[in-house]
Amino acid sequence: MPSEQQRKRRAARLKRKRIPGYTPEAETADALNVSLRTLRKWRQQGLGPSYVKFGRQIHYSLEGRAAWLKAIETRPVRSERTA
Repeated sequence: MPSEQQRKRRAARLKRKRIPGYTPEAETADALNVSLRTLRKWRQQGLGPSYVKFGRQIHYSLEGRAAWLKAIETRPVRSERTA
């Protein structure tokens, strides 16, 4: 059973306003199937998708995330048959 403090934190998270077209970093990490720590490390190293900072919160745009995924996409070497 969650403590009173945990319930208050959860309620505060739910009250945060959603920004249309952007996802919070935890949700972005889930969508990319990586840990939050990995996403933060990528951000520090300049490797991950572009982001914006609203106050203390980090958000990733849906278009920026899609563009980043497209940029790191690779094709298999043997995708075309040679005759």
